[in-house]
Amino acid sequence: MTEKQQKAYDRLLEIDRKITMIGHIEAVLGYDFETVMSKMGGDERSRQMAFLSSMVHEMSTSKELGECLETLSGVSDATDEQKALVRLWKKEYDDAVMIPAKLVEDLSQASSECQNRWFSARKDGDYKSFYPYLERLVDLSKESASITSRGRSLYDTLLDRNDAGFDSAQIETLFEGMRSTIKAVMADACASGKQLTAEDQAFLYKKYDIEKQKEFSRMILQDMGYEFDRGSIGEVAHPFTSTVGSDDIRITTRFEDANVTSQIFTIVHEGGHAIYEMGANNGSIKGTILGQGQSNTFHESQSRLWENLVARSPYFWEHYFPLFCETFPEQTKGVSFDTFMKAVNSIQIGDNRCNADEVTYGLHVILRFRLERQFIDGDLRIKDLPEAWDAMSVELLGKHPDSIQSGVLQDVHWMGGMYGYFPSYALGNIINAQIWDTMAKSIDVVSAMRSGKLSMIKDYLTQNYYRTGAIYSISDMLTKVTGRNLDSSFFDIYLRDKYRRLFG
Repeated sequence: MTEKQQKAYDRLLEIDRKITMIGHIEAVLGYDFETVMSKMGGDERSRQMAFLSSMVHEMSTSKELGECLETLSGVSDATDEQKALVRLWKKEYDDAVMIPAKLVEDLSQASSECQNRWFSARKDGDYKSFYPYLERLVDLSKESASITSRGRSLYDTLLDRNDAGFDSAQIETLFEGMRSTIKAVMADACASGKQLTAEDQAFLYKKYDIEKQKEFSRMILQDMGYEFDRGSIGEVAHPFTSTVGSDDIRITTRFEDANVTSQIFTIVHEGGHAIYEMGANNGSIKGTILGQGQSNTFHESQSRLWENLVARSPYFWEHYFPLFCETFPEQTKGVSFDTFMKAVNSIQIGDNRCNADEVTYGLHVILRFRLERQFIDGDLRIKDLPEAWDAMSVELLGKHPDSIQSGVLQDVHWMGGMYGYFPSYALGNIINAQIWDTMAKSIDVVSAMRSGKLSMIKDYLTQNYYRTGAIYSISDMLTKVTGRNLDSSFFDIYLRDKYRRLFG
């Protein structure tokens, strides 16, 4: 870099660190909002969040930032880290300067208000009083997307904002292949006659002491390599992970689900997110826009890798099942290892996405993907969303939701303005199957799970993916480590093989 370019880069980095810090402050307020904020505090919190959003928008569209990016345009003699910072901020700046500050503030406030109203709507099952808040948020999101669409559909614009890495046509193709795989695995498992009855699985729904559940989950997190001096565990209605500081990465869980293993899989899932963030916040990229997960899609690939390929594996439970039985001797009395494994991997059509089994989970995501495309790009009205949800549930899952709480009011994502996020969950499953195939050829993942030395897996992932944060694209990372671009055949092979061994 020339002296002028270096000065511009140093200033860009300084601005970036300030904006990242404000983002962490927003995360603190958001975490508090979800966990311990008073019932009456929502309105002012909405204004607080809107104020911070407007502050970030002002900094992200400043003349000084634009001049720095102009000076750095086309710079070639820079490190990958430097090029990535310029690239990410160029994309952010080009979009941000087009969006009015008032719209940014309105969006933030509408998001907070909608989430706040969702809590009571979900509790009471009252969609009629709630949907105007969601309708306003969707309208504002579409208005914002229209400004930066550049010829794309509104939904593809929102997918891009969520760093999906794919457009809706590509996702539809991938999801149709996934749906075919899921249906085939379901048919084979049912035809085998080896699925457990409800009575066989009843032990999972007995009363399990919550404090002991917490101790058991904490032990697994410790083995995964979760750094408790850099994070904590909270309890919420809808679990999430929040980076409120480079060394303060918090996860949450819940204990309201009847199935005891739901909480275990939830905390491993959120632990996967947190471990990724902990790995990304390192060295010179710590505290910058680069010191975070590469994208929502890659983030979900890691949370789902830990939840499914690790925590639902028979090899994992070879180590943890005896400890589980020791912790809960009365509930597990007479339960064999084979019965336990079939129970935790049983295929069951249900309403709840978070608690869905590994096979049917993808159908829940496809349902949400198709609906949000319809109310963003199509003519589906938010007022009519419950009926559309129920019809899509019957089409994909073969059942009508038991209640509106287990239907359209189930997830918080739409209530927070996260349109184009849901595909990341299922795309993550495709990505992690490819990552796992390569990792299994490099380290003994079976031995790591059988011995409870899960940090071996974390160390491999950190070395090959996590430590580079947001520097490289998904395609670049996959090509560099696995030797090929995204290939959905790995997911197909993995799922069919696993369920053939379990129920074949």
